[in-house]
Amino acid sequence: MLHDKDRTTAMFSRYNLPRLFYVFSLVALLTLSSISQAQEKMVVDVIKPIISSNSQILRLSGSLTAEKHSMLSPRVDGLIAKVNVDAGSHVKKGDVLLNLDPTMSEYELKQVKANVGKVIADRNEADRMVKEAEGLVTRKTLPQNELAIRKANLALKKAELLSVSASQSIIEETIRRHELIAPFSGVISNKMTEMGEWVSRGDPVLELVNLDEIWLDINVPQEHFADISRAASVTVISDTYPEQRLKGQIQSVVPVSNSLARAFLVRVTLDNKSLSLLPGTSATAEFNIQLMNDVPLVIPRDALLINPDSSHSVFIIEDDKALRRKVELGRTTADGVNITHGLSVDDWVVIRGNEVLHHEQLVSINQARD
Repeated sequence: MLHDKDRTTAMFSRYNLPRLFYVFSLVALLTLSSISQAQEKMVVDVIKPIISSNSQILRLSGSLTAEKHSMLSPRVDGLIAKVNVDAGSHVKKGDVLLNLDPTMSEYELKQVKANVGKVIADRNEADRMVKEAEGLVTRKTLPQNELAIRKANLALKKAELLSVSASQSIIEETIRRHELIAPFSGVISNKMTEMGEWVSRGDPVLELVNLDEIWLDINVPQEHFADISRAASVTVISDTYPEQRLKGQIQSVVPVSNSLARAFLVRVTLDNKSLSLLPGTSATAEFNIQLMNDVPLVIPRDALLINPDSSHSVFIIEDDKALRRKVELGRTTADGVNITHGLSVDDWVVIRGNEVLHHEQLVSINQARD
């Protein structure tokens, strides 16, 4: 007769062996399914690297500014008597743009001229007395010290005449400065005053812009500093005239980087005599950069994978297997990414399906492009 423990063991074996057999069968089935899936080929698209040229087009946008742009202000304080221009007026260098009321300065000039006339008469009289004294001293009828006194008085009158003549010149120049003269040819872009207003030196009254020469200021990323030179070819496309391709020339490359934008300023000059480019609008510059180093191969950005150490790799196909290969990157262009090391021109590079591939996984090529 079985003991209770043996009876329990027998019952457990009777009822659980079928269940254990079912579990083991299920595990085996899943294992075989996984192996089958692992052997199934992944469908991918591939492409061969292309050989890049030794030049690169760098496209960057910037703002157009006028080479000559001035906020004009009067040269003296005064009351505006007349404004000869308005916004939009075309002016030439030397044109009178604005007149101040010169009445008070003209009165001062009359006063100074009268003083100058008086001093000239005094100087002439002092000069006459010196000449008279020189004759009397020669005849020994006048003491020598009297002649010295008269010469000293003549010198004082001459100095006084120089002083009042200088005062007259100042007043005359002040009257001339009652006219605001155009410093260069251009267009009045803004009128900020009217007749009857009192203005002071430094107050802007007119804005003058020369549209013949236009600058395009561009912030170029710092990694391109070694590539940009004044001899580089530049083509400019204005947003206001997108169908026109203008020839530009690099005027200056400012070798100081903006610490916030990590960029440096490049200024391109344009001849605006044929087109009316508007300062303040945007434009795109295409820099034709000649590459100094050999960067022969280019692949699409989609082919790149990032490794755990932040390096990059791609999958290439050999004998129907995907092999992961580490690559070194060069510059990024509009055509793709330059590869400096890790690829050859005959490699087939996976560009679609590479995100789920594993090293040495079997693949099937869906589309291949040379």
